[in-house]
Amino acid sequence: MPRAKTRHEKATPEGRYLYAVVPMEAVDSLNLDTPGIEGADVHPVMSGRLAAIVSDIEPQTLRPERKLLRAHSAVLGQVMDQAPMLPVAFGIIASSEREVRNLLAEHVDDFLTQLHAVKGNVELGLRIRLRDPDAFGYYVQALPELKAMRDDLYREGEPSREEKIELGKSFVGLLNDFREATADKVLDGIKSVASQTVVNEPRNESEVVNLSALVPHKKVGAFNTAVKKLGASLPENFQVDVTGPWPPYNFTQLRIHFEEVEEAAQGAP
Repeated sequence: MPRAKTRHEKATPEGRYLYAVVPMEAVDSLNLDTPGIEGADVHPVMSGRLAAIVSDIEPQTLRPERKLLRAHSAVLGQVMDQAPMLPVAFGIIASSEREVRNLLAEHVDDFLTQLHAVKGNVELGLRIRLRDPDAFGYYVQALPELKAMRDDLYREGEPSREEKIELGKSFVGLLNDFREATADKVLDGIKSVASQTVVNEPRNESEVVNLSALVPHKKVGAFNTAVKKLGASLPENFQVDVTGPWPPYNFTQLRIHFEEVEEAAQGAP
């Protein structure tokens, strides 16, 4: 008969905080000594050909505080260095270990396919931005068509508000054309060293290219060399930055709907 807990003993949390999904064969060689959320021990929950990397936690809603984000990223970084992985977004908590196993069983084929696609690769970020704080002024001088529009509009004095709005629309259109042409040039320059690429939306007027690349571990050096060559071909006003390596967030997708998984498991024969 199990011994009843005294009021001074603390029950083990039933919830499981999720960090990543890895193939089952990687578990035995994983070193998981990095503390997880709230300092909890990190461990695998296994089901068939998959394992989820988790730590114990009470079911709750977590705010994205810096220390929690740092702990989440630290665990992902340790796992990423040792095994192919599907990273889980911050703050995902299962109500029980059973719920985690049901998730893995429900999506085994999809998760294995994604793991195979990212195996041996890391994600790198590549951003090109204009260092000139006056983006419009720079492009007026760099793009003859925009300069002609601006000069024609101001030739007879201060233009109307509507005319300025039209000039602004023309600027956005020409800037997007310039961005697309630059992105195409970058993609052509890294196609031999990147397995996959995703072009993201620029975050502001100064950003020209913002993309993520899935790169084989053995080609990271070649990727950096290709980017350096691309940077040398750009005007001096542009800065090229490479970030990472990161977990392959932009090249994987974990479909986590715990209530649906639980219902499917309960309805199974």
